[in-house]
Amino acid sequence: MNKLRILIEQRVPIKNIHIPNELTSYASQLELVDFVKPQIENNPFYFRKLLSKYINEIEELNEETSDELYELYVDEKILNAKELPPDVPDMIKYHISGFNTDSFGDDDVVVMKEMPKLISGNNTTGLRTWEAALYLSNILNVHEACSKILPFDLTDKTVVELGCGTGLLGLSLAKHHHKRLSPLKRVIMTDGSGTVFDNINETLRSNSLQDLKVLQFQQLIWGEPLTIEGSVEVIVAADITYDSRILEPLCRTIDDFFNLKSLQCAVIAATVRNIDTINLWEKELEKWFPKRWGIAIREGSLGKIEANCYFDANTPEIRVYTIK
Repeated sequence: MNKLRILIEQRVPIKNIHIPNELTSYASQLELVDFVKPQIENNPFYFRKLLSKYINEIEELNEETSDELYELYVDEKILNAKELPPDVPDMIKYHISGFNTDSFGDDDVVVMKEMPKLISGNNTTGLRTWEAALYLSNILNVHEACSKILPFDLTDKTVVELGCGTGLLGLSLAKHHHKRLSPLKRVIMTDGSGTVFDNINETLRSNSLQDLKVLQFQQLIWGEPLTIEGSVEVIVAADITYDSRILEPLCRTIDDFFNLKSLQCAVIAATVRNIDTINLWEKELEKWFPKRWGIAIREGSLGKIEANCYFDANTPEIRVYTIK
């Protein structure tokens, strides 16, 4: 049931959710009802489709549908539900404690209010979580995996996230790495758009992070003079290389961190959606950081990863770059 819960909380498309036969038992039905009820208000249409599929699975196995499950399905809120418009947010949970772990505590999950279907337009790319951020979060939150990318431990280090968007990567470091692995000095989440910080207080409360002093938020325009105070040991970022126009100012900003802020390492995860743009990115890296950059990870089969989070089978390759 834990795997099914994870898929539901991440709002995986219903067509991609497999319901094992053993989860159609009477006890499992009651467990699912108790799990679904508190979430209905967020996206009743999603749960209408989920319950419809679940009941069909039960009937195909000639199992008996419990009264509790049927009553939930015919509830007016679900039965009359309409699909959410693209600009209406949903509450989505992402597991960020590492791949294929048995850890399901509050610090292993980041709760995000986002618009998963709104993927283009002015300043809207930062309103949903992208695959590379979820992937890199799970890498950095496991000591063994993290040590293969970074040349040092993150204990008492200042980490800056570039282009934070919804904030999954930075929040996952603050919520899991800082609390469960090793304490960080500061996690500074930055973005060029101030819009992404509009709901940050709500996000912090949803994740019980409102009183965590290590978290800071700041607008940062790439290519312009740095406004961040103090030294910065590590830069992290995910899915920020999709636009060839920003690659030069991005590299300029990273270079400024090395020259002015004592930066020791940058870790940037990129999804290979357009190979031409990726080639331009690597060309820019060679121009700015000759013989100092490399590809630490190439993951081309995300859909096959045994994980506590979901990646679509059609997710393009993700590359994790390091600059030292």
